[in-house]
Amino acid sequence: MKKIALDLDGVVFDSENLYRVYTEMYDVDILKRDSLIDNSKRTFQKRYKWSDEEIQDFCDKNVKKIIDTAKFMTGFELVIKKLKERYDFVVITARTDYQALIAKKAFENIGLGDIKIFNNEHSKIEKILEEKVDYIIDDDDIICSNAADNGVCALYFKNNAATKMEKDNVININNWGEIYKYLMLNERDAKNEL
Repeated sequence: MKKIALDLDGVVFDSENLYRVYTEMYDVDILKRDSLIDNSKRTFQKRYKWSDEEIQDFCDKNVKKIIDTAKFMTGFELVIKKLKERYDFVVITARTDYQALIAKKAFENIGLGDIKIFNNEHSKIEKILEEKVDYIIDDDDIICSNAADNGVCALYFKNNAATKMEKDNVININNWGEIYKYLMLNERDAKNEL
């Protein structure tokens, strides 16, 4: 079976959208201003003109709450169960042990406890190549670009504010239905060519 690597935030869990909500509220309620400089940036640290102290204060007050309350992305559970019949999955994430534990429990709750999670991976491309991944689904354009450069098909899960990627071996997708369609039709077409 072919192997797919998943990122957690913004791909499996809707935490990136929660970050967007919490950062807007923090900017207005706590900082009493509009510090937004570029809404197309993926991480809040690059979206706002906040000091290091303000970033740390936001994290101290909100990160655990966001991680603990983030739900699966719309369509994830439905699609992953169907794709699991045809693909092997691993999670490759830079997230902490705590965040990996939350993900593991959530996977177990929907019958997917056998998905291996590699966390604290700050150089994802090495783990992607080591695991012989065929596809990666990630919301980081740099990771998708690196994967594509190394022969791994990258499904770039972009949020609506992010810019599309124009690169060979990178597929821009916006939801789990598009992931399902691409993987199912792409694999079907590949089998028909044989």
